[in-house]
Amino acid sequence: MNDFQQRIQKFTEERDWQKFHNPKDLLLGIVEEIGEIRNVVKWEQDPKVLHEVLLKNKEKITDEIGDIYWFLALLANSVGIDIDTAIDEVIRKNEQRFPVTDVKSHHTNLFLGGKDKQYQ
Repeated sequence: MNDFQQRIQKFTEERDWQKFHNPKDLLLGIVEEIGEIRNVVKWEQDPKVLHEVLLKNKEKITDEIGDIYWFLALLANSVGIDIDTAIDEVIRKNEQRFPVTDVKSHHTNLFLGGKDKQYQ
């Protein structure tokens, strides 16, 4: 476990909260926090303005991302997954799936003419 996961585990163990952290509720917590970010941007369509909206709400977005990580760490801890190891593996797989020479400045969605070695 990374340092944050260890700190979160210690925090919850000290309060005897593990019994309240079932996978369904942790996933619902993640979805709820993502919904909070969605609410900040849901009506804006212009990508340039959207970026400005995010910057204007940076403190709220930071808080929501922290909450998402909190729930994600609790979920990962409950099944013994080190988040750093998991993301390292995803990066490694994506480097193989999306080589720079194939995808630079191109969309990766196959339905939009993109390339994805996983589905070729």
